[in-house]
Amino acid sequence: MSRNQKVMLAILALVDVVVIAVLIGTVVRGMQQQPLQVMALPTLAARATSVEIPTWTPTPLSTPVPTLLPRQTRTPRPTRTPFPTSTPTPVPTPGPVVLVNPDFDMLMPNRIPGWQWDAFVNYRPGDNYDAHSSYAEPLFAASDDPVRNINGSTLKIETMRWVKFRAWVRQTVSVTAGSTVYFQVKANAFSSIEKLRLGAGVDLTGVDDCSRAKWGEVTINQDDGVVTITSPRVVVGQNGQVTVCLFAEPNYPDVNNAAFFDQAVLIAAPPRP
Repeated sequence: MSRNQKVMLAILALVDVVVIAVLIGTVVRGMQQQPLQVMALPTLAARATSVEIPTWTPTPLSTPVPTLLPRQTRTPRPTRTPFPTSTPTPVPTPGPVVLVNPDFDMLMPNRIPGWQWDAFVNYRPGDNYDAHSSYAEPLFAASDDPVRNINGSTLKIETMRWVKFRAWVRQTVSVTAGSTVYFQVKANAFSSIEKLRLGAGVDLTGVDDCSRAKWGEVTINQDDGVVTITSPRVVVGQNGQVTVCLFAEPNYPDVNNAAFFDQAVLIAAPPRP
């Protein structure tokens, strides 16, 4: 290195030292003249108002499509069998049973075509008489009083004056076993003072009397007019025989007592099949 280059380097180094010295002096003087100021940091609140935190929005995830179950095969239901329609059992229609001479035609004294009669008799003229317990033989004939006639020829039952009578008129007919039957008759009466007991009955034994008949009864006189007497309903037994019965008896032995019967009918309903 030449001498001139060394001189130049020395000069430059000196200049540098002078410049640095001047700068240091300037800084020292400035610090001595002005007090140190501390700057307050901005508060969190201020920072919070001034800085907006971004909102995070999650990215929606796609919902997976569910796997569908296989469609069930429908099993056909069996067809319901309808209940059988019940056919009601027809109710047998009741109808009349043929009686012999039910209208009491061709009557003669103590003779009733198609019918038989019975009577309780314990008194004859000349016997000891008791108004309550004496019974004379009745007389059966056609009514001769148009006021008492019921329908044309009408059966009349009476006896001597001041004596009572107790009489039955009956007829036995065949009816199908198991049938339900009842007996009816039209009746009228006449009494001077009292009334008469009249009855219509059915005897299921079919025997030749009315001792076990089932009775329907009335107690009437001439003021009651024509009445219908009906027996109870009964079921015919296995013998298939039925006896229909009429009954008459005055309550008191008046001067005149008479019973009148007409239009007898036996109604039967055949047994159910």
